[in-house]
Amino acid sequence: MPFTDRVQINVEGGHGGNGCMSFRREPKIPKGGPDGGNGGRGGGVVLVADEQVTDLSRFRHAVHHRGANGGHGEGKVRHGRNGDDLLVEVPPGTRVLRDGHVIAELAAPGDRVPVARGGDGGVGNRAFRSSTRQAPRNTTPGTSGEEAWLTLELRLPVDVGIVGLPNAGKSALLVALTGASATVAPYPQSTREPAFGPLEDEDGNLYLVADLPGVAADGVPRRDAHLGQLERARVVLHAVDAADPAPAGERIALVRDAVAPFVGDGAEEIVVATHSDEAEPVDGADVAVDAVTGRGVDALRARVIAALRAG
Repeated sequence: MPFTDRVQINVEGGHGGNGCMSFRREPKIPKGGPDGGNGGRGGGVVLVADEQVTDLSRFRHAVHHRGANGGHGEGKVRHGRNGDDLLVEVPPGTRVLRDGHVIAELAAPGDRVPVARGGDGGVGNRAFRSSTRQAPRNTTPGTSGEEAWLTLELRLPVDVGIVGLPNAGKSALLVALTGASATVAPYPQSTREPAFGPLEDEDGNLYLVADLPGVAADGVPRRDAHLGQLERARVVLHAVDAADPAPAGERIALVRDAVAPFVGDGAEEIVVATHSDEAEPVDGADVAVDAVTGRGVDALRARVIAALRAG
């Protein structure tokens, strides 16, 4: 299943149970009176952050989520049972939007947020009895649960994001820095979905590095670029292919314009010339590396870790 960080789901609380109209009928009790019970409350829908869930791909097909209905009231003043809440597991870092507005964020495992309230139970005729109404035939039905369309957005705790034009060496850079398994191939757009790897400093602290599919050759963000994952990144590695004959300044500007709406305030950009020969520096590059031979990788790693600690 492809990595998914944005979906739309429908949530609906369960319906409340109806109130019951009933009269007590027992031998030797000529005036039993009304004994209809109330309906139970409908179950709600609750989102729960679960660290075992890694992305939102399950919601590509599981769109509708509904709480259990409440039970109907019965005679002998038996009230209907309350419907169970539906617990929907989402990954930590999930943001919940309704009508384009953020209503909640589940940042840590165990965080919970109710997103649809169940309907109220109806009232049975027993509740309508009074000194002047000894045999009421009134009841009320249960109400419908709350229903809404929600947008879920996943924002992983990415510390370092790698961006660049197709075939700029982003995946090779991820492998060289973190040792992660990623598709490295000599053709454009080999990165179909984000790849992640851990970057460890000398104190044992781990940082999450993400290789993002990025932008198309014309500088337009790809539909599946997942550039929203840059929001929390403190360092952005901008890969530029040193072997590409096109002007480096123009290529750098294309990518900068494409990712600018997604990069958080204060993030440090490091322009990395990949496939680089020391004799042919790239204008605008901060660091030159060759991921195959390893030249420049240690210096880049040290610079990234220093930027992360400073931030």
